[in-house]
Amino acid sequence: MNHPPLPSQVQAPLPSRVRVEWPRQRLPARLAVNGRALSHRAGRIYRFHGVVRFRTETTLVVLRGSVAARAQDHGWTVSWTTSGEGWVAAAVAGELGDQEPFEARRALASVLRLWLQAHPKGHHPNGSLCPLTHCAVVRGMGSKETATAVVQSPDLAIRPEYAFFTGSKGGVSLSPCEVWGDGPAEPGPSELVPGDRWAAWTRHFRPEQVQVLKRSVRPGLRIRQRGLMLGPSGPYAVEALRLAAGRAFGWTAWPSNACEAELTQDGSLDLKGHGWGHNVGLDLTEATWRARRGDHAEAILQVAFGEWMKPVQAD
Repeated sequence: MNHPPLPSQVQAPLPSRVRVEWPRQRLPARLAVNGRALSHRAGRIYRFHGVVRFRTETTLVVLRGSVAARAQDHGWTVSWTTSGEGWVAAAVAGELGDQEPFEARRALASVLRLWLQAHPKGHHPNGSLCPLTHCAVVRGMGSKETATAVVQSPDLAIRPEYAFFTGSKGGVSLSPCEVWGDGPAEPGPSELVPGDRWAAWTRHFRPEQVQVLKRSVRPGLRIRQRGLMLGPSGPYAVEALRLAAGRAFGWTAWPSNACEAELTQDGSLDLKGHGWGHNVGLDLTEATWRARRGDHAEAILQVAFGEWMKPVQAD
């Protein structure tokens, strides 16, 4: 299949080894690998190679490569060592799904490849990646077709540190500068997807929940960063409030950064918003919709990143 080329740059090679570590909080107290219950003795390490199967709290995870299970004082950690390409395929499968259109998977693979190039030494102090949204969701290795999508993913000419994706923009796109106070100030274009469950949402926080958020987030904004006043205090960065709400009340409590807020007289907070996630970069809901309409990954990426997609000069 022929696709029109994108503006390109010389891509740095992906790391030859990537380590994904499941934290203790995401694993059961009793761990079984390949059907074998592991004996727990703090400090003991079990090593497996080839196809490895273990269960998290809710999911059977199937991996290929090198896996180490370490017994901690209170539970287990599991580490998976794979190639850069293997991690991208697993992250595409985790964030989007092996059953979604091939062109949508190609588009996400392009973004994840760049993101990994921006984090060659991992995204955590110990040099690892996690299987959570902090890095990218990993529920197991990707399918063969998803691995092919990674190999065939187009080069994306944006700065690696701007390689963002989000679950849904709900038709409202934000720029990195608006969300984090750094990066491009212009948002990419976005189109409302028919039937998107996150097209519009409302939320209500009780006064005591608002107080939890105010205690969790320091007031203050970076230049051009979106913020909210909570009564006389603030402004608070919307991104920080959203993450604090997720940690305290669950990850659907404050769905996205594209929102408006009203603090009522009794101290409660009413929100109206659009989207799921931070609303920056590649919209996975829109990418899937466009791929089902017949768009290829190159066109999907062009829509998602717009003016960011220019040849990047080497420093």
